[in-house]
Amino acid sequence: MTTEQNKPTVTRISRTRKELIAKYATAACFLYGIIDIPEFVKVFNRYEEDKTTAQETCLALERLARTDDVEYSLYDGNIFGPDFQPDFPDDLKKARIVKSHQKGKPRYLPEKDEFLRYFDPEYREPEKPYADLKAYILKNKLSTKKGIHGVDGDLMDLHEMIQADVEAAGILQYFVDKGYPFQNIDAINAFLQRLTDVMNNTRLFENNGFTPRELFEKHERPLMPMRK
Repeated sequence: MTTEQNKPTVTRISRTRKELIAKYATAACFLYGIIDIPEFVKVFNRYEEDKTTAQETCLALERLARTDDVEYSLYDGNIFGPDFQPDFPDDLKKARIVKSHQKGKPRYLPEKDEFLRYFDPEYREPEKPYADLKAYILKNKLSTKKGIHGVDGDLMDLHEMIQADVEAAGILQYFVDKGYPFQNIDAINAFLQRLTDVMNNTRLFENNGFTPRELFEKHERPLMPMRK
């Protein structure tokens, strides 16, 4: 016979609280790619007066995932973003590589309002290098199409390639395959110059959300990920 004293304790978390924790988890996933629970708790508690714990975080995220479509996944004490699906071995391997690259690096922690903008999967900042590259492409008629099926879609693919650690040569080949008419070596070098600016000003999972330029300015170490 079960007595009142022997009944298991049920932690109750309101719907509003679960959604708040999930909002932060989603923003963290889009900014950092992967983050472990203890680190996430630190991030959440930095911004919110009503602090959370590792236990509450896990329960809230697990329970909301049962009833709602969510962008995150929980596995092995980590919160994974949609770029990494822990059910797939290749994704899990990539996530672990990113996690190893994050180790020892500072974490990008903007103001609260700015952090929560990353809840939107299409949010990208800093935007200026991408806008400058788009203006260059259109001005030089490397692409005459706008929108998702034109230059805007190409820049979205560019962002994903940089995040996936594709080398500059591979990215250039992508644009060649898309039909960008580079007439000579000077045109290629001019494009690569702008591409380098984009690569060095893209927030990277492996940098805990910092851009390569920001890390260089903080620690005076070589820029990444410009590779040839």
